[in-house]
Amino acid sequence: MISCKEVAVLLTSDQLHAQSCWKRMEVRLHFAICDFCCRFAMQLEQIRSAARQTREANEADAGLEDRLIRRLSKR
Repeated sequence: MISCKEVAVLLTSDQLHAQSCWKRMEVRLHFAICDFCCRFAMQLEQIRSAARQTREANEADAGLEDRLIRRLSKR
């Protein structure tokens, strides 16, 4: 059976999708018996989602800043 440490390494390195079908199945079975790893996986996904949203918001704000500078420089 896969250990919590191995699951954590796979999750934090984002290498789970590159693993074999059996290894991914092993991780899913581990999640079924280990609430801590399951919660950790959900927390990582929430962190990644928040980071994506922050990046997208910053990119949108950067465009706004450029538009404002152009408008103000026309005056």
